[in-house]
Amino acid sequence: MHIFKNNFDNLNAEQIETLKEYFQGYDYRGAGYTFIANYIWRETHCLCWEIIEGYLFMAGGDCMIHEPNAIISMPLTKNGKYEIESLKKGLFEAKRRFDERKIPFAIELIPEHMVHLISDAFSEEIRVEHDRDQDEYVYLKDKLITLSGRALHKKKNHMNYFLKTYQYDTHRITRDMTEEVLELVRRCRLNRDYTEDELESLRMEEEAITQLLGFVEDEAVFSTAVYIDGTLEAFALGERLNNNTAVEHFEKANDSYRGLYQIICSEFCKNLPENIVYVNREEDMGIENLRKAKEALRPDHMEQRYSVDFCKIK
Repeated sequence: MHIFKNNFDNLNAEQIETLKEYFQGYDYRGAGYTFIANYIWRETHCLCWEIIEGYLFMAGGDCMIHEPNAIISMPLTKNGKYEIESLKKGLFEAKRRFDERKIPFAIELIPEHMVHLISDAFSEEIRVEHDRDQDEYVYLKDKLITLSGRALHKKKNHMNYFLKTYQYDTHRITRDMTEEVLELVRRCRLNRDYTEDELESLRMEEEAITQLLGFVEDEAVFSTAVYIDGTLEAFALGERLNNNTAVEHFEKANDSYRGLYQIICSEFCKNLPENIVYVNREEDMGIENLRKAKEALRPDHMEQRYSVDFCKIK
């Protein structure tokens, strides 16, 4: 059952253009606020959407039970503006639909610089909470290329070891490399023990990577592949987020090569356009080891995320 009347499957050309207008209509500063990011995860999150009061509303949920459980992002604008009254009307309509289905209503993944728009519309009727697990790590591109500085000394040692030990080539990924990339994704899963939930998460990730590879030759999509002795051993995939920021959606490497993760990160950043200053490497989802790894790279800043619970609105 969909809250909103459209989904991301079988989009026609007009719908795609409409969606892109909204995703490009404002500097949302979020890795999940692009058309591609939503399209590639559409089957995992059962995304649905609709234009209400001039804003693009999206909802998603657990595809296993086919019930959306939250608006997954800030409603989007296509003209760079938010009018408080029309936004408020749109949110009331969205909440009405959730209430009819007895589904809790909340807005999640709200960028910090946009929280005031909801607060201005609803004042004391809402509860705003910082969601640390969804905060996104943003790094200086040049720092990721060189790993310079005392704080990154250990990372630089790994990269130097690789450079002294191995010969490698890099290429931009093309569509005809799809199966080769997916074969590496599967190899990276070998020789490890995973729970059923972890395996399902990896399966969904592989599907999202497959979907992104369908866009890999678009000019807004960035990619790098690293070959050692003629075999693909690492890759990174991302896209342009705004004028000075790229987002890296996926990064995989054969970790039997010491320093290869540092190399693929560096090479991906080297291949980005000159006007890209920052690289958003997404959130840690509250996973302890992932948080430590992202913090160890010393982000330049965090893009904080908030959720809003409409607790006092009936």
